[in-house]
Amino acid sequence: MKRLKILVVLCSLFLLTQLFASDHKYEHEYEEHNSTHIYKNLDYLQLSSQQTEEIKNILIKYRKKYAHYAQKRARKESSLKELFKKDSFDEKEYEEALEEIIEDEIELETKMLKKIHSVLSPKQREKFSYYLKEWRVE
Repeated sequence: MKRLKILVVLCSLFLLTQLFASDHKYEHEYEEHNSTHIYKNLDYLQLSSQQTEEIKNILIKYRKKYAHYAQKRARKESSLKELFKKDSFDEKEYEEALEEIIEDEIELETKMLKKIHSVLSPKQREKFSYYLKEWRVE
């Protein structure tokens, strides 16, 4: 019975230590902001009014490009479905259509991020890099 109590205490301590363990990267990302990050919100960068205006213009420009990309992607996705429905599967044609979707995605993302990068200071770029994934084209 004594061994059981010791085991229960040890297991409890082990579980409690997991509750208080922290991920260093997580602390670093949120420590400076003192608030919860909102998806695609740039308040944590403390942009100047000029930077805010420039990034706003970039995002407006790329919003239109994203809409065009989404339409093109939808057409390509439809063609992929049609390719798959055929009696014989043309691996090469399917691969080319899929690569075109991915290449467009990469090009759009890279160009937009390059423009944002040019507006930010080195310190702002570092902060932005923690949330880079949410700026990916999907």
